[in-house]
Amino acid sequence: MLSRLTLLLFSVALTGCASSVYTDYSSQFNFDAISSFDIIRQSSTSTISLDDNRIQKALSTELVAKGLTPSIDPENADVTVQYAIVPKTENVAYGSSFSFGYGFRNVGVAASTPVRFEERSYGQLVVEMINTKTDEVVWKASSKRKLTESMTPESRRTFIQEQIVDMFEQYPPKPDA
Repeated sequence: MLSRLTLLLFSVALTGCASSVYTDYSSQFNFDAISSFDIIRQSSTSTISLDDNRIQKALSTELVAKGLTPSIDPENADVTVQYAIVPKTENVAYGSSFSFGYGFRNVGVAASTPVRFEERSYGQLVVEMINTKTDEVVWKASSKRKLTESMTPESRRTFIQEQIVDMFEQYPPKPDA
């Protein structure tokens, strides 16, 4: 009994440690050669928002902490760090439901109301690192968590900082062996 409880607690702890971001990178690119960066907002995103400043500050802080320096001349930066808040939607179902079942050819009760759907909008934070010499994406990270309009300014700032720290946790990527 004690071993089952320990196993259950261990699996719950591992679930809580799951990463909140997806990352991908080019295994052929030499990340050790990067020393300078420039930050830009992805041009396909619609309007400049209050979050742009939050994202730029968090990115700059994290990249400087990783040993990179901001480039004075964007043309001479080793990489361009491009970010976007990609608009997404999800359908959420809600409504009443009740059911009860019992084994071998016996009792079965069920009640249900029509399921209702609500479409909710959110943003997904995406950051890409582009090699300025070849204009190719060499590193990309996407948030698994949702940036919503209902968040307070402080919670949005905290959310953005946490996500960017998580994105660069394994940066620079280790070369494939």
